Amino acid sequence: MKNIYFSLCLSLVSLAVFAQDIELYTQFNGHYDYTAIGNTLNDAENNETQSTSCTILTSASASLSLLPTQNITAAYLYWAGSGTGDFSVKLNNQSITADRTFAYTLNSSGQSFPFFAAFTDVTTQVTTTGNGTYTLSDLDLTSVIPTYCYNATNFAGWSIIIIYEDASLPLNQVSVYDGLQGVHATVNNLQIVLDNLNVVDNIGAKIGFLAWEGDEGLAINETLRINGNILSTPLNPANNAFNGTNSYTGMSNLYNMDLDVYDIENNINIGDTSAIIELTSGDGINGDFIMINNVVTVLNSEVPNPSPIINAVITDCGSRDILVDYTITNNNCTGILPAGTQIDFYANTSWVGQTSTQNDIPIDGSETYTYTLNIPQNIPDSFTLELIVNKDLNGNSIIPEANEDDNIAVKNVALKILKIAETPVDIIQCDDSSNDGISSYNFTENYHLVLGNQTSLDASFYTSLNDAENENNPIPDYTDYLTNNLPQVIYIRIYDEADPSCYRITSFMIDLYYQPTATPIPDQHICLGISETPLAYSLAINKQQIIDNQPDIAVRFFQNQTDAEANLNHIQEVMLDEQSLTIYYRVENNLHPACYAIASFKLSSYRGTLTTLPPLTTCNEGKKIGTYKLTEIENYLPEGNYLYFETKALAVSQFIVNITNPESYTNTKKLDEIYIRSYENDPTNIDYCGEFYKVSLITEKCPPRIPQGFSPNADGINDTFFISGLYDIFEDFHLKIFSRYGTLIYEGWNHTQAWDGTSNRGLLNQGEELPTGTYFYVLDTKDAKFGTYKGWVYLNR
Repeated sequence: MKNIYFSLCLSLVSLAVFAQDIELYTQFNGHYDYTAIGNTLNDAENNETQSTSCTILTSASASLSLLPTQNITAAYLYWAGSGTGDFSVKLNNQSITADRTFAYTLNSSGQSFPFFAAFTDVTTQVTTTGNGTYTLSDLDLTSVIPTYCYNATNFAGWSIIIIYEDASLPLNQVSVYDGLQGVHATVNNLQIVLDNLNVVDNIGAKIGFLAWEGDEGLAINETLRINGNILSTPLNPANNAFNGTNSYTGMSNLYNMDLDVYDIENNINIGDTSAIIELTSGDGINGDFIMINNVVTVLNSEVPNPSPIINAVITDCGSRDILVDYTITNNNCTGILPAGTQIDFYANTSWVGQTSTQNDIPIDGSETYTYTLNIPQNIPDSFTLELIVNKDLNGNSIIPEANEDDNIAVKNVALKILKIAETPVDIIQCDDSSNDGISSYNFTENYHLVLGNQTSLDASFYTSLNDAENENNPIPDYTDYLTNNLPQVIYIRIYDEADPSCYRITSFMIDLYYQPTATPIPDQHICLGISETPLAYSLAINKQQIIDNQPDIAVRFFQNQTDAEANLNHIQEVMLDEQSLTIYYRVENNLHPACYAIASFKLSSYRGTLTTLPPLTTCNEGKKIGTYKLTEIENYLPEGNYLYFETKALAVSQFIVNITNPESYTNTKKLDEIYIRSYENDPTNIDYCGEFYKVSLITEKCPPRIPQGFSPNADGINDTFFISGLYDIFEDFHLKIFSRYGTLIYEGWNHTQAWDGTSNRGLLNQGEELPTGTYFYVLDTKDAKFGTYKGWVYLNR
């Protein structure tokens, strides 16, 4: 409803106006017309003279007389007056309370003059009572009326608008507009746009007004126009439209109240959808104060009124197709709804389908249809479905209709897509300290993961796929599932609570792993021996004791508890330098590192003393290899217990890796020295650092041992002329063998094999076996200390 306002003034007085716009309240389409009854509570016309009557009645009556064919459809009671309002009245002694109220206020010379109007739907009472006298009572304004006398704005009255149906009537559209607006003095022009009209024929078109405060004796520039044309009747002159008259009864003494009806068939055109009402009053100084309370139009109108109803939306499990069951009605109309009327479907405002009506739908008729829609993937699973009839893409009506505001039906739809919102996670737990293979599981996290934020869904848990598919033997309490059947697959059935047969199944694994025990390690005191530098201590030597036959166990060492808990910065050794450390060790299950235990032990270190003893000397057995009787050195030691070690590191090690045959130790490693450590009672007691000793090992050349004979008969005994203490000792030696006749038959050096009785010299017998006999040798050691050895050797075959 559009309204255009101009300045309004009372005579010579600045005036502010507060009003409520005249707007469409309701419409009736069909074989309808209307009438009105009512009466004023003024006993005389008010005016601005001193003779103005300040009396006001508290009740007034009027009669209703309808024809037998005129059946009441609706009855609306309006009452109004000066002041802020009396909203509890009686109609034929039946108490009435206002359903709706209206207000209009004039502020004049610092004073406020409020006016009111009220509305109540009295259809039931009027339908029950029917024809007869209607009396409005208990409208008591006696205390406020004197305040309004001096400016002649004192009034009160009532009216009932009755809409009735009569089959003999043409198809009309009856529109009821109401509010409270007015004109006066210099604010003397009011325009009201009546919209939502549908004029198909202007024959018999009429318009009626309920107005307050009009005076017969005051008419200055007072006109009523529709679409620019002045309206008038014998009761309502063109220059005094609101003059206290009742067009329905012909009364001219309806003081300060108008119930007027005008023929407008020449003032409105076929196809019009609105009309402009213009009211003027006043010449800038004086004028009649007039308030419009309601306007009723009756227009011949043969238009349909398509209105949709969504009866049901049927969804299938896992499908984005929906079946819409809907009805198109043609109620409150004056014409047939033609076949082919366009119907559009929207999902969350996105167009998803179109169809149309199949048959003509008569007045007050309806047709029910079904239509299948495919909902696109970009539309959420839960959406708002809109069914819109008779509208183009811009929201305009395609064919004229009675009411353009009831073309949409809306329904919330949830597809049964049943998504697995997120994949459930496997639940892997660690056994308790008993490691009995029994554990309790809580599936709450997976319950929320698979459902996500999907509404109207639920989930249940099963131990077999068959049970999940057939809803057999669900796990009673998914927050506390106790089992020893591990590992195990758990199945989740996600289903629609409204339709449990619509479901999806997914699964996850539960398992239980051995919980390691951190075997206690006693505090350790490490002897650093005699080194002045830190000792690298391998922590791995403790692993076997920590593991203690536990299966699939890994051990890592850390410098602090935080790293051990986070499994970060593990170490393999520590450098010991006469300090005390706390070593943390994490024992974890190799198959599931989340199962672990942490413990610690203290590691302290200190040093012993080192004494150098006289060296031990023995004969060189070749390449500085010699055999020593190490225990001889104990002649230089105090009485006690001793262990012998090949290296200083082994001597100070917590492991006993000692020389096991000190009585006859062959120095095959060509060591320059060995180490000795004393101990008290237990050589494995690493808490005791003891005394350390260093002994140098020296080898020296000894005279070679030359045999007097040999027998090269391949029996494995004395098969060669082998000189002990010669090879790899006197590395430059030269050996010559001569026959008894002085013939050189063999020469040997450090790199040649011992003489086996075969000649390697001479032109005739080289490579031949020599006969049994005595042969002469010359051994030059090439060593000034030992010189040359000469002698006889017997070869026995």
